[in-house]
Amino acid sequence: MEIYMQKIGMIRPDANPKNSSLNFDIDWSIDYYDSEQCQKKFCIILRSLNQFILDFKIEGFIELDAFEKFDKEEVSQLIFHRACSVLMDMISLTRQSSHVLSNAEGLSGFGSEYISGTLFS
Repeated sequence: MEIYMQKIGMIRPDANPKNSSLNFDIDWSIDYYDSEQCQKKFCIILRSLNQFILDFKIEGFIELDAFEKFDKEEVSQLIFHRACSVLMDMISLTRQSSHVLSNAEGLSGFGSEYISGTLFS
């Protein structure tokens, strides 16, 4: 069996949490759709229930080997744990940070460009 994640989406709050650690109460649901005999599509949605409100969704599919049995409980737990890992990575990636793009002293003329300030993510 192989599990593929095709689409990942996250809606997070505008403001970042004030503390450096997050504790989540997660409500989650997963739906399966038959697409072919050896393939099942899935959609998992994670929603946080505390002060850091966010919605997270992954769509993908599962490839089953010939004559392989689909165990919904076991596969759902695998997808849930992987989705939680991806969610935490995305929260880390989208936290607020600033990056200096260029420094004016290092420019040599033609083909050089100075972008003032910083970017905020």
